[in-house]
Amino acid sequence: MIHKTIKLFEHASATLTTYIQQDGEFDRKHLIRPAVLICPGGGYALISQNEAEPVALAYARMGYHAFVLSYSVKIENPFPTALRELAKSMAIIREHAEEWLVDQDDITVIGFSAGGNLALSLGLYYKKDLITSEIGLTSEQIKPNQLILGYPAVTLESREQETPAFVIELMEKGLMPDFRGPNIREILMGKQNLTDDEKKSLNLLQYVNADVPRTFIWGTYEDSVILPTDLLGLAGKLVEYNVPCELHMFEKGPHGMSLGDATVKSEEQVKSLSLGSWVDLSAKWLEQGRKQ
Repeated sequence: MIHKTIKLFEHASATLTTYIQQDGEFDRKHLIRPAVLICPGGGYALISQNEAEPVALAYARMGYHAFVLSYSVKIENPFPTALRELAKSMAIIREHAEEWLVDQDDITVIGFSAGGNLALSLGLYYKKDLITSEIGLTSEQIKPNQLILGYPAVTLESREQETPAFVIELMEKGLMPDFRGPNIREILMGKQNLTDDEKKSLNLLQYVNADVPRTFIWGTYEDSVILPTDLLGLAGKLVEYNVPCELHMFEKGPHGMSLGDATVKSEEQVKSLSLGSWVDLSAKWLEQGRKQ
């Protein structure tokens, strides 16, 4: 495996990490493979490691080249900073497609939570000057061929509830990410105390259009961070614009389950959950797309 980290821009810390399959032997030599580009979540405040390398390795086992984007986070890196970094990553993969034996017409962007917001944003904006003119790329260089969105942050509306005391205790002990401070909307806008109009402008449903790539969506009914209506609303909008899509809403499971197996969560937590099947379902969905 070719495993290296590529710095995306000189004056930013964002990187692209590669999990490129070595060239095969005999009848597998010079095999051109599809690729996945993974955007971990973390509320744009951090990069979730559970949604990074474990996901890359899961798709690598299925024969994909995989790439993980560690994009710029926190309020000093507002929209569209991370989006331009994702676009640059897509262009790099296509630029090296011959060298890395990547099928440049079969690159899927996978995003989780805030990373799902980022992945979907690329699907919405890849034709916009907002991205292309700033970094000198064309829409053909940066377009994702498919999207896979795990519990994506779409409307950025949250369940109104206080943070439980036990969660605060875990954050203070360093046993879970500390999301106190600027929220996801404030980070994207680069400032606090947003107006209602500014908040509404971040709802991605209003930007869905017929040019969005085919999309696979999954999440859970029990998710306390991403509303189930985000998933339903996105699927409904895609259907409205005749964009092929597939939606899986699992009943059980909290936010941030990643692969939903023992590589990222305790065996006790995942043993009774069905949501881990999303990986195989997404692989079948990707295969279906190649046969159209």
